[in-house]
Amino acid sequence: MRAVLMTTVFATLSLAALPAAADQLRMVALSFPPLIHDDGGKPTGIAYEIVTEAMRKAGHTVSVEIMPWARALDTVKEGGADAVFTAYKTPEREQFLNYSTEVLVPQVVSFFVAKDSPVAFDGDLAKLSAYRIGVVNQISYGSVIDDAIKAGVLPNVEKSNDSDSNVKKLLSGRFDVMPSNRYVAQYFLKQQGALDQVKELKPEAQTLPSYIAFTKARDTSKLKADFDAGVAAMKASGDYQRILDKHAR
Repeated sequence: MRAVLMTTVFATLSLAALPAAADQLRMVALSFPPLIHDDGGKPTGIAYEIVTEAMRKAGHTVSVEIMPWARALDTVKEGGADAVFTAYKTPEREQFLNYSTEVLVPQVVSFFVAKDSPVAFDGDLAKLSAYRIGVVNQISYGSVIDDAIKAGVLPNVEKSNDSDSNVKKLLSGRFDVMPSNRYVAQYFLKQQGALDQVKELKPEAQTLPSYIAFTKARDTSKLKADFDAGVAAMKASGDYQRILDKHAR
């Protein structure tokens, strides 16, 4: 009996020493190279690597489905996914999303125009009111541009389903001005061999943080805490910066 008891205690202690079984998390994202995109059937990119590594540290595995942004937001809002990234923080989204405290990736948003375009920008958005503005449907460009569109300061807006389509429309002259994350604009222009056909207007429209955001359809506070702890550890160890540097090459 004593031998059986000792064996049971030993087995219990051994199991306690093992890491908890990994949770399989489902996340959704917009194809947003170089932050996240499909590479031969597998997701990759700056944000993807940061998210998966941060969650791995807490014993989670992550599957990410890339889809149009409007659908991604609806999916996480309804609880069909645990989280969405990369997301700017807006009051509307905070109604159904639980944002990370740690910044996922800081992003610079600028206006891009054709190389020979006469459009100029001095920081006054009202001076762009006569031009056609191309945006991606339900993408937030930060409070400066979002508020200008809502207030009618930028009244001539044409929407695309994704960043690739938006860049192609700019190159074909479908609209005059494209607000974009600098990383994203440069990636798609490079893919199309068109870096020399477009220029970035200065000054930048806004520099703002982007986050991972968890569904509020159920309690995801532990997942948020796990992510924050994982990213903080990555920043402290230098792993976070190494991922940024790798994709900048």
